[in-house]
Amino acid sequence: MLGLLDGSPEAMKVLTRIILIFLAAPAVHAGGFLDYIRNYDLNDYALGIAYSISESPYAGSASNGFAYPYLTSFRHSAFTDDWLILTGGDVGVRWVNDSGWVLGAVARVRTEGTDNTLLDELADIDIRKWRVEAAPLVGWRRWPVHFELKWYNEIFSSFGGPTTEFSMSLPRDHPWGWFVPAVTLVHNSAGFNRYYYGVSESEARPGLDPYDPDSSTNVRVGVSTGYAINNRWLLSVSLNHEWLASEISGSPIVDKNSVWSGNIGIAYNNDIFRPRDYEGELFRSAGLEFRVGMYNNLTDSKIIQAPVDGSPPEEIDVEDVLGVNRRKNIIHFEGVWRFAHFHRLEVGHFQLGRDSETTLLTDIRLGGEVFPEGTRIAVDAELRITKIAYGFSLMNDAQKELGILAGIHITNYEALVVAPDTGRSAETSINTPLPVIGAYGSVALGPRTDLSANLQLFRMEFDHYSGSLNNFYLGFAHYFSDTIGAGIGYNVYLMNLDSADDDLRGSLKMQHHGPIVFASFNF
Repeated sequence: MLGLLDGSPEAMKVLTRIILIFLAAPAVHAGGFLDYIRNYDLNDYALGIAYSISESPYAGSASNGFAYPYLTSFRHSAFTDDWLILTGGDVGVRWVNDSGWVLGAVARVRTEGTDNTLLDELADIDIRKWRVEAAPLVGWRRWPVHFELKWYNEIFSSFGGPTTEFSMSLPRDHPWGWFVPAVTLVHNSAGFNRYYYGVSESEARPGLDPYDPDSSTNVRVGVSTGYAINNRWLLSVSLNHEWLASEISGSPIVDKNSVWSGNIGIAYNNDIFRPRDYEGELFRSAGLEFRVGMYNNLTDSKIIQAPVDGSPPEEIDVEDVLGVNRRKNIIHFEGVWRFAHFHRLEVGHFQLGRDSETTLLTDIRLGGEVFPEGTRIAVDAELRITKIAYGFSLMNDAQKELGILAGIHITNYEALVVAPDTGRSAETSINTPLPVIGAYGSVALGPRTDLSANLQLFRMEFDHYSGSLNNFYLGFAHYFSDTIGAGIGYNVYLMNLDSADDDLRGSLKMQHHGPIVFASFNF
């Protein structure tokens, strides 16, 4: 147990292998794991909207809140043997045997990290990025008290080290719903604490001393409850309070001894999804689907340069400082070729070109050139992104499609600044393929209407670059016939690249997002 809580790699390798073996057992017995999960019916679940809020431990940082759609069951997972896990922010699979052992694997997005609301004296510290984590899971639930152990690791990068959670819960089932109090020990590795709460030598300055924390164990107490308003509506609420260990609360960038979080959701279940045995025309049949859309784009981009001479990095806000427009309509092209029922290829492309003229209100340095305050400049900034990915559908029937994908985002960014009066010019550019993995899914809401989502992520060092890329799409589509459809959606693209190349030698931060309307053509 101590080896697991300390994140021992050898112990966790053994645990992971055991879990994979046990997960494979029911799959083989049922004729294959894919056949086992494809027999799932979404109409056993309720679809809802939830709002989550959590307190940040960082000094001067505000609480984080966001709304999201979610699936839930009218029964808590502690009282079912379902293979799908959708609780406590985890999404994953599991197997429950007759002896009460629970084995599985889960993933989650952990939004813990710094932002731009920190106190002024901490505003220049390096950003602590949010994590996408995966964990093997082992539990036991033959006693009234249920036990569960999970070992989380960031799966796309080395942002910190692993965290281990050991929870004890007392689930109570009632005719009106459920009530589940729990106590959880949260063990952060030294690497995790150093990344999120430490202060490096390069960040230290007068009033902010270096800080190198060791591993720690927090205690979290929480309660989750679900109330069935009737046989169609479910209200769910969860509250948590976590006491921070001294290794965290003693950090100079932390000003709290404990943090709280909460979640509230309302969900509806009345067979809102198309039945799995629907006998009508399938709109996700094999063939080519081509989409062309108009994208109302809002862009925020920053160039952070690290001069060769060792001078402090300089940040240039492309929109504010260089006068480039933030909002612009662009055309987005996308093609999806489905073949052999469970396979697909995706290709997408969009191009964002912006130009402007402005007079500088401050001195800027770009590419070794200095443009003094008062200089009239002309700016030409262009972003081109091409996406190519292969996807495999774990599920694909008349009701739903869910799959995983892998591919590349070919990103090309160029910013040319020219001072017509002096003849000075400077250019910054990035041109690199970024490997991504992700997932996609869609559910049928009627004979010819579906809700779909697509997520692609990059978290690693690649070539001369390191950083992150997040691309998320959510939208509705309606098919008027077998060949023509239309839809609306929202697209988010976040990129943060660090480069050692001479063309940039620094960082490029870019986020662009906005609504999209599109037409769809099937062949």
